[in-house]
Amino acid sequence: MGEKKKELGMGWHDFMIFCRGFTGVGGIIGGILLWILSIFVAFTPFAYIIGLACIVLAIYSLDVRSSLKNLEADAPKKLIIYHVFSMIMGIVDSFSVFFIGPLTSNDTVDVSGLVGAIIRAVIMIAINSTYYAKRRHMFEDDEEK
Repeated sequence: MGEKKKELGMGWHDFMIFCRGFTGVGGIIGGILLWILSIFVAFTPFAYIIGLACIVLAIYSLDVRSSLKNLEADAPKKLIIYHVFSMIMGIVDSFSVFFIGPLTSNDTVDVSGLVGAIIRAVIMIAINSTYYAKRRHMFEDDEEK
């Protein structure tokens, strides 16, 4: 009964809120620019699909931001799902040369981008899983409290 919970810092949480807003707005702009560039440079259905996927992921990023900001119960899970889909987008982007076709004679699979996307996502999932597991009590539904 007389236990006092140690106050946990929320700096990372605030940073995640900022990042989801930044990547959300940036992703929407990037997706629209990809559509415009695909019309004038590489007119392929794949470019349209990637542009649409960027916009959808960006909108989801803004939804995650809102959930984190409001301390909704499913916010940490939404953040992990965002990182998984972000990793998938990075993997698809690394292999885009197969779908769009080489723009130069030196175009190959972007191995460093592929490895980077996987490592970044795994690290972010590990950090966020640990961070939000310690703060689970803050994200409980009102009826669970």
